[in-house]
Amino acid sequence: MADKIGTIRDVARATGLSTATVSRVMNGNPKVNPKMRADVLKFAKQLNYVPNPAARTLSTRKSKTVAAIIPTIEHSVFAKYITAVEQTLGQHGYNLVLAISNADLAQELAAAEQLVAMGAEAFILTGADHSRDLLDLLERRGIPVLFTSIFDDASAVPTIGYDNTALAYSAIEYLQSNGHRNIAVAHGPTHGSDRTLARCKGVTLALSGQNTARLVEVALSVEGGREAAKGILEMTSRPTAILCLSDVLALGVMFHLQSIGLTIPDDISIMGFDNLDWSKDSHPSLTTIDLPATKMGEVAAQLVVDQLENNTPMNSVPLHANIVTRNSVRSIT
Repeated sequence: MADKIGTIRDVARATGLSTATVSRVMNGNPKVNPKMRADVLKFAKQLNYVPNPAARTLSTRKSKTVAAIIPTIEHSVFAKYITAVEQTLGQHGYNLVLAISNADLAQELAAAEQLVAMGAEAFILTGADHSRDLLDLLERRGIPVLFTSIFDDASAVPTIGYDNTALAYSAIEYLQSNGHRNIAVAHGPTHGSDRTLARCKGVTLALSGQNTARLVEVALSVEGGREAAKGILEMTSRPTAILCLSDVLALGVMFHLQSIGLTIPDDISIMGFDNLDWSKDSHPSLTTIDLPATKMGEVAAQLVVDQLENNTPMNSVPLHANIVTRNSVRSIT
């Protein structure tokens, strides 16, 4: 019996119940008699019966599937966020389908079209920079959507996250409060990333009246951080501090400075942005901004579930992020 895949009719015959009752049990209907539920689940297990998701979608018009599209899975900040989304959805009987856009709007649109065809009931997207075609597609289909990693209460689409401009501004203020006036900034590509653009804006505002040409754009990778460090050290006046708008870049910067014999923070202070898992264990431990990736995933998933289950409106939610002070920044006051 264990080798044969049972059907809903097999379970109905074994329990003496109708296929409709068996279906209600397997779909988690809370109104089913507890004894009936126990009998159905027992025989479903014995008969090796597992409901067909596609059939359930056709009969209920609900796939219990939520789609998320993120730029990359190479950095742990996204891994923590997606894990929280999946776990929270799973607690309510929903599945997560994930796609990677590589920060390419055309690739993101193609992925979204496939996910819509699969029956995704809602979309969770990173940032607010998306093609009009994608947003129009979701609007025409009546598919709920929200943006994460940003907070903008003026956005027509609900946003769950933090104010990237304000956080970057606060990072510069922190360095300045420790006596640093000569600051360089390393950041990833601004094309395709409204989050990086917002952070650069915060830096520019905080450094108002100073030479903002000391912003260095490189690939968002450890090697990109190495390249940023090389370029910064070639500047006319060597900075006393380098702010990296991603911990990944900070790691590359630290590697290069240490490889040429410079000491952090005695020779140059380094500050990151993300609080990736390894940042507390680097040498020296990295002062950085702790982004609430797990909380963001939990809140986003819960809002989607509440909307799908109860038609509860999705509203923008600001999340708090804070500076984690460690050993990579010294005071020179």
